[in-house]
Amino acid sequence: MTVSWNDILKLPEGALAGERRVPKTQLAEQARLAKVPAASVKLLDKLRDIRFFASLNKSNSRILPVKNDAYDIESVIFLTCGLNSTTGIAEALRMVHGCFPNPTVILAEGFANPGITVSAALRRKNLAEHGAFVTERIYSSGLFKMESTEYAPYLERLSFAMLPQTTLMDYLTALGDRTLLARSVKDLGFYPVCKDADVGLLMGHVKAMNALTSKINELNDARKSKDATLADTTKLRIEMRKLEQQRESVMDEIKEICR
Repeated sequence: MTVSWNDILKLPEGALAGERRVPKTQLAEQARLAKVPAASVKLLDKLRDIRFFASLNKSNSRILPVKNDAYDIESVIFLTCGLNSTTGIAEALRMVHGCFPNPTVILAEGFANPGITVSAALRRKNLAEHGAFVTERIYSSGLFKMESTEYAPYLERLSFAMLPQTTLMDYLTALGDRTLLARSVKDLGFYPVCKDADVGLLMGHVKAMNALTSKINELNDARKSKDATLADTTKLRIEMRKLEQQRESVMDEIKEICR
């Protein structure tokens, strides 16, 4: 790994785990116990050099755990890993998140293609099965180059001192929201920052924009399909343009909030 992640995260020294290697066989076994589909376990081939980077908990951070009917958050686990490929990475990281009962933050770095990505997952109890957990939410930054100046505000806001330290859930959720905002940089051209009072409004607009982008990408893939007829491509192009106009309107709202 070439990224010095704790220069960014600035986690307490006691939280660092020495970056010991996590064998893929161990993850595969954890995935099996978590009833992850066998096809998903094969996605581990997209990752390499997985390491246990840190474990943030009450004893090393004084941040309170969360234990109630829905959550049992004793720690936030940080993993580092390399990417053998940059395609299908979201599915591979989702599978790794599913191997742990506690929230996980995966700090991934490309090998063949330079770039980094951050993926954070909030886990909750499976109310239908005692002792089991499910992924409630995943926040992903998407792949980006660390030296890109547009992402500097995001990386600065991952510093331990700049995140809430009331409960581990508050810490993870804030880190996740900032990571979700990073995903919007490719569309906006900047990392969105606003007044504290407008954060909820900003997050709503960013989620809407990201959803529109995903839908546009889906339609574009369908338009490029070999099975698409001329009528299909024409219809898809019209639908895409409507969604692009909606996205442009949302982007204008975001820019107004961030002034």
